[in-house]
Amino acid sequence: MSILAYQFPNEEIKIFKGTWKKEILADLPEDHFFITDFTKENIYYFEVNEEIYSFSNESLSINDDDMVFSVNGRYYLNGLQYFLDGFESSEIEKAIYSRINMVNRNGEKLEHVFRNLAKAYHNQALVYVVSDPQFGTWMGATPEILLSGNNKVLRTMALAGTKSEKEIEWTEKELVEHQYVVDYVENIIANYHPLDLQVFDTKTVKNGAVYHLRTDFEFSLAENTWNALMNDLHPTPAVCGTPMEKAKEYILQLEPHDREFYTGMLGWRGKEDIEVYVNLRCMQVMKNNFALYVGGGITKDSELANEWEETEAKSKTLLEIITSS
Repeated sequence: MSILAYQFPNEEIKIFKGTWKKEILADLPEDHFFITDFTKENIYYFEVNEEIYSFSNESLSINDDDMVFSVNGRYYLNGLQYFLDGFESSEIEKAIYSRINMVNRNGEKLEHVFRNLAKAYHNQALVYVVSDPQFGTWMGATPEILLSGNNKVLRTMALAGTKSEKEIEWTEKELVEHQYVVDYVENIIANYHPLDLQVFDTKTVKNGAVYHLRTDFEFSLAENTWNALMNDLHPTPAVCGTPMEKAKEYILQLEPHDREFYTGMLGWRGKEDIEVYVNLRCMQVMKNNFALYVGGGITKDSELANEWEETEAKSKTLLEIITSS
């Protein structure tokens, strides 16, 4: 059986059984929930059979643990140093380097984990479970809007830079990292000649266990441009890097694992409304473990030990819920 469960911010939980169908972004049908991998080579939309009110562990498709590759701290730091050393010759200013943090499962009821995530992040994230034999079971709570709104007004954001405590000052590295995302998003939107584009002041926001810099955008565009705009916006430098194409190629060559749905897109594509997020703070549910996908933005000013600590801090968003479930 294939399952979709989700809760958009400030809305109620919805759970369905049905069928996950593969499609390309240009032909994505309207009024469906969908999810993509990082490369957008694998895009699935959900055809609802019926709404249900709960799901069991046994109703989900769970993959074996050996299907993902996780690394310890030493391996991660060695890989990150090699990753960073190639920036100059590859003409890369920023790229995201991610890892998989394997956390033991202890017989948790996965619906309880999902509902606890939904309760904890009710007003700040899209919380979801997707499950199918084609890709296993994924769960997450992602705060990053890629495109949201309707025919009157659309919204997106630049979300980058991370710190663990509010009192810590933002460093120059983090401010520059965030500005890469702001410039990229603004340039992509401008290519569509939107009406009433507004770029709001950058602010510090708390998402889960960490703080980020966030800059919001509002504008108007016709519905028939939404799929193309999504495709052009994703992946932003917040989850890929800059220049985008070079950073993407670099990531696919040097990251030691397949990101799969991590940093892909997911959400609702309606006829007259849209609410699509970038898939951060997510995990794949394995037979004996949760595989948490976490990463950080790397620039020439990155300090390797700090990047490891950043991924540890990002893990807490899901870890705190797992351990309390």
